[in-house]
Amino acid sequence: MLRIAILLFVVFAVLLVLRALRVFAATHFPRPGAGRPRDAIEGEMVRDPICGTWIDRRLALAARSSGEWIPVCSEKCRTEAEEA
Repeated sequence: MLRIAILLFVVFAVLLVLRALRVFAATHFPRPGAGRPRDAIEGEMVRDPICGTWIDRRLALAARSSGEWIPVCSEKCRTEAEEA
């Protein structure tokens, strides 16, 4: 019984040391891009005037409507904009 208790204590101590090393490495050697949230949206958001969807301007498709270029989210909206 004493051997099992000693083994559990050693395993616990090793896990604590490994966690401390991980925290130390993360604070002193940060990974590139680790300071930004993963779901951060970069770029300007624009609204598709056809269906109302918000999209990143860099990902928008261009459609011509009434002689001017507008950003649209899909080929379906592009077709609808050009028909109008």
